[in-house]
Amino acid sequence: MSASYIPKNVYAICTFQTDAAPRKFIDTRSEISVFYSKGSRTLLTIEDKNIDKEFPCKSPKNAMWSFLAFGAGLLLGAALLALGPIGWLIVGIVAATSIGFGIYHATQISHKCTGSLNSGNWKIEHQTVRFNKQNAITQNSMLVCDAGGILSPIFSQSIAEKYAARIDALNNKEIWTNGIASFFGGAGAVLAFGEAAGAWGVTKVALWMGGTMGAVTVASYGEREVIRSTALSDNEHYQNMNEADRNEIIPGFIKDPTGTTPGDLGSPDIMEIDGKTGWFAKDPDGKLVVFFNGKQYIKDIKGNYTELKQGSQLANDLKKIENVDPREMYKNAEAKQIVENIRQGKYSESLVKSSIDGNNVVRPRDLIKVMPDLKAIKIQNIKNLGKLTVKGGGLIAFVFPFVATWFSEQSRMELANAMAEDMNNGIAVVSG
Repeated sequence: MSASYIPKNVYAICTFQTDAAPRKFIDTRSEISVFYSKGSRTLLTIEDKNIDKEFPCKSPKNAMWSFLAFGAGLLLGAALLALGPIGWLIVGIVAATSIGFGIYHATQISHKCTGSLNSGNWKIEHQTVRFNKQNAITQNSMLVCDAGGILSPIFSQSIAEKYAARIDALNNKEIWTNGIASFFGGAGAVLAFGEAAGAWGVTKVALWMGGTMGAVTVASYGEREVIRSTALSDNEHYQNMNEADRNEIIPGFIKDPTGTTPGDLGSPDIMEIDGKTGWFAKDPDGKLVVFFNGKQYIKDIKGNYTELKQGSQLANDLKKIENVDPREMYKNAEAKQIVENIRQGKYSESLVKSSIDGNNVVRPRDLIKVMPDLKAIKIQNIKNLGKLTVKGGGLIAFVFPFVATWFSEQSRMELANAMAEDMNNGIAVVSG
């Protein structure tokens, strides 16, 4: 396929950009003597690896939100547990470190391109034509950035702007997806380790996290492989892209640990370890449960929510008699109705246990003893619902890495589509 050579200031779009504006390729090589159109525009080679203005890059932006969300999740998890000073100190240090990393990556969002592009390489360059002793690049060429993105030249401003906007939208969806997963990962990690009983409980959580990390890595590799082998079969640029930027099963954080983000951690959220639904525990029906018992989970949600409502109703009822003399309580119609409600089981046992005497009898004069317990029970119910929400959210967020991978792959396809749509544009100087 004949393709135009690339002069300076041709538009550039990138699979990692997080704004809707294209940039322009510029010359950076030391020796320049080959131009297009009477010396006004340099014809670019594989040594020209920069753009006129940096893209806001997906890589540090994703790390920023992942670390900030993870830190927030850690603090939420700690708030839902009755942690002592040492526990809060440990979680606080880890959360502060995570948030600190997030703030650092925030400073890198608009400063990532130049160094990463210079460390990158042009692919699908012209094999025989050279300008200033360097291989020329064409419309078929792609610049693989060291940060992970792929850039391509686009002549048409309208095409460049259209696909830049699409890629920006996809990348921001991926970033938010990773951020949500990191938030639930942080909160779930604190809950899992905090509720773990003894060394074996902690070991189970660590094994679960390591196992899910490996499983997600392998499954994401398979997802990318399926997408790349089935999508855009008639798009030559996409096939070249897959060849130039091969799918790898070894995750990036193995090659570069400094690029690790909370999203790379396995999620402990769906593993219950409270003795009712944990590893090799048995549910109320006597059935073996390995990781997650949905029936017990729903039952716990309903129980805590019901008790929360009952506690609010009982508190409102008790306010009506709070100024009544306990010795006169047996005469009060509202007090007698509360006692009758208790005897009929309108309230859970934990709400009214303070009103039951040694003979297991509810007496009106003892109703006032219930008041101090209601606030503590309400707070505990709210915490329990918070824990269940974190675990349920973690179960849903468990699929988010695969959603994020899908968004990432869609960005690559949009770049390939832009290249294909732009092939009828270019300059008069074309390769054979």
